[in-house]
Amino acid sequence: MALTERELLRFKHPIAVPGVGIDMQDKIKNSRILVIGCGGLGATVIQYLSAAGVGVIGIADYGVLLEEDLARTPLFQIQDIRKHKAKMASSRMWAFNPFTKHYPLLIQVKPENVLTVIREFDIIIDCSQHQPTHLVVNDACITTGKPFVIGEVHNWVAWWGGFNFPLAGGSKSASYRCVSKKIDEFRNFDAGALAFTHGAAATQLVNGVIQYILEVPGIGRLFSFDFLHQQFNIESITPDAVVIEETLAKGLLTAEEYGMVIEPDVED
Repeated sequence: MALTERELLRFKHPIAVPGVGIDMQDKIKNSRILVIGCGGLGATVIQYLSAAGVGVIGIADYGVLLEEDLARTPLFQIQDIRKHKAKMASSRMWAFNPFTKHYPLLIQVKPENVLTVIREFDIIIDCSQHQPTHLVVNDACITTGKPFVIGEVHNWVAWWGGFNFPLAGGSKSASYRCVSKKIDEFRNFDAGALAFTHGAAATQLVNGVIQYILEVPGIGRLFSFDFLHQQFNIESITPDAVVIEETLAKGLLTAEEYGMVIEPDVED
């Protein structure tokens, strides 16, 4: 679907960036991205994907907004408290960019529905910051061959990585399971969350995804940032053929095997 005259005007400045142009902006418009989780990380990811002009954004989150969420989710307003985050994010984003289709999915992404949920999307971004969900998304994307991004923020440290992305020569980048032990080094489960660390990490996730759409290589790596000490690190990650083959052979596991607690279905 080509850009309309109004879209050409709206995205005049991005189109003017060297290497972008109308053709690449059109590629962004024709991308379909699913964002899982609409908290501090996901809410900002959604905002900047929409601002970039991504054509279809799915927003999967079954939770409602709590007052303590507002400190790290400036997308929302105080009147949104106790309302479904996915619905309110979709409404806010439609008001911001009516050219993008924002679809709220009031669901928990779990083994029994994940293949259906991700089927129509080109890229999956898991912002749930929930280990069982990461594993479900990993296994579903490896099974279906879809590229995906996972990120987390723990206090002052953020990490994110692009997994199962196409590489030169026809291979693909590592899976989440291939680097799970390394990722554990970034985790700090002490309580606390700063708004700007989530926002800054989210923009980096979006940067990687948009670069991929624009055919800029590099997303299939592991990134981390220590905001307290201003230290940025990029690591190449190597696919573990054994791990990937085991994942393909086993397919999706049960919720119990993932350690996932199944929440009741949401009433709209």
